[in-house]
Amino acid sequence: MTTMNRRRLLHSLALTGAVGKAAEGAEVAIPLEVLRNVSAAHGANLSDERLTAVKPVLEHRLPQLRALRDFAVDDTVEPTQGILEM
Repeated sequence: MTTMNRRRLLHSLALTGAVGKAAEGAEVAIPLEVLRNVSAAHGANLSDERLTAVKPVLEHRLPQLRALRDFAVDDTVEPTQGILEM
């Protein structure tokens, strides 16, 4: 079984595009169905109770996630030392 943590869940939300740009100052809400799908995709199948507990944390971190997703990285930037060349 794959462990699910907030970092993996945020990463998955960014990859799926589940968090689109909202209007300035607008309330952001991640649908529970999206969280269920991300959880299932990672094989964690978290209960609705657990997803409901994680949801406010993820919604609070959305501005950081958007900034990271929108950050342009040039192709000339090499990977960190943590990623091995193949």
